[in-house]
This record gives sequence, C-alpha cells and structure tokens, in this order.
Amino acid sequence: MKIPETSEIACIIEAGTFKPGNTYPGRKGFIDFVVSAVLLRKTLERVCKQDVHLGRFIREAVQDRKKFVPENTNLGIILLHVPIAVAASQGVETLEKTLGELVHMTTPEDAGECAEALNISGAFLGTPEKGPDVRSDTGLREIALCGMTLLELFSLSSEWDTIASEWVNNFEIAFSGAEMLLSGRTVLELYMEFLSMYPDSLVWRRFGKEKALEVVEKAKELKDSSLDNLRKWDNDLYKSGVNPGTTADLVASSLFVALLKREEILKELLDEILECGCVSE
Repeated sequence: MKIPETSEIACIIEAGTFKPGNTYPGRKGFIDFVVSAVLLRKTLERVCKQDVHLGRFIREAVQDRKKFVPENTNLGIILLHVPIAVAASQGVETLEKTLGELVHMTTPEDAGECAEALNISGAFLGTPEKGPDVRSDTGLREIALCGMTLLELFSLSSEWDTIASEWVNNFEIAFSGAEMLLSGRTVLELYMEFLSMYPDSLVWRRFGKEKALEVVEKAKELKDSSLDNLRKWDNDLYKSGVNPGTTADLVASSLFVALLKREEILKELLDEILECGCVSE
C-alpha cells in the first residue's frame, strides 16, 4: 500500500473498532471520521511529494478537512500522521531515525503555521498551563516574536498533552503500540492498554486531571474484562460526555506505523471489527 492509503486505512480501522467512550459504527459522527480519513489521505498524497514543511502540511491538512467536516474530528491524528508520513516517504526501514531528524529540523515558520492550524481546527484546546495561547492573536504574535521552533512549541505543552509529548519523545507511544499490534494484540486491547497507562489529554482539558486519572483507574480495572462490561462502561462514558479522544489518536498512529511495517496484518484488524459487532445500542 502507498503511504497515504495506509494512513487512510489506519484511521478507518481506528474509527471502525469499538473503543469505550469513542466513536465507532452506529454512533453519531462516525461517518465524519471516515470522510476525514479520506481527506487526510488526499492531503498526504500532495504534501509527501513536496519539500518538507511540517507546519504548513499540518495547516493544509486541517484546512482540507474543515472544508467538508467543520467539527474537529482528527487534529490529533493530523499532528501524528503528517510527520510519520513524511518520514516514511524517505524509507520505512529508517522511519524512527528519519522522524527524529525531521522534528528537530522544524523552524519558527513551522511553529506559526501549526499554531494557526490548532486555532482553526475547531478542537477543544483549553487554556495552556504555560506558554502562548494559540486561541488568541496575542498568542500567535508571541510565537512569532519568540522565534521558537515547532518542536520547542510542543515541548512547552508536553507535560500535560500526550500528542505534544510524542513529538518531544520521538513518537515512542506510536512505535510501542505498533509493536503490540504486530505481536498479535487487538486494537481494543491496545486502546485499553493506552487508556490504563496515559491520562487522556482531551479528558484532562475538558474535565480536569482528577477525571482523567479516574478513567485511567477504571481502564486498569476493566482492561481484561468482558466485552459486555466494556460496553456498559462505554455507555456510561458516552452519557457523561467523557470522550478519551487523544487515546484514540494514539491508537490511529500505532496502526499507521504497524501497517507501514507489515501491511498483512490488515486482515486480522478487519476480522476484529467483525468479531466485535461494533454497533452502538
């Protein structure tokens, strides 16, 4: 498979797999995630043929999606898939090394363009604990005046945002998740593993640290539980509006890396979706 197609399939597999608290077939908004996957593929088809400008590519991906899907569906995925795709276009065999080199080559221009993307994405960003607030013109001007690179911008938020932490730590969660999938773990198992290990950044922003840690503890309790128990928890999360969206993004990036490394696992991933019978009640 080509790199853009692999990204698209990874996003659709993630959206199509039952994951407590998140979107899956039968739940409101599912089709928006599928359309967003297609739109990101089209963006990647274009940008992977150009000279590397990660900030601009991220902004273009957000703009391309927003033309057809106004609500934010995939900012986190864009922030993870764009650099992975660009690095993979230089060779999957050296993906991890190239990815580290690319993020360390980012410029202040990249930071400014990515900040614009965050601002227009429609994502719930919340008030940053430190650093510039990209939701305001003042914050965007601060980024320009400070001359910080995109990696430096993410370093400021890496303490409380897992997507930013991935950039700072060379996408270690994506690569570890890919290895779990390649070793035979299912997407649902990976999601529950991540949910039990990393406080979800979106839950943290919306509901506070205490709620995010509560979700972690519940995931630890249920990660080896029955599908029926997971469905009950899913309904509880959905009714209370708790959506561990960042964890879903991390799963999508793990799927992308795993499929880049070994596309044959696609059949196993599709079989999992069918086995779960993932239609919401």
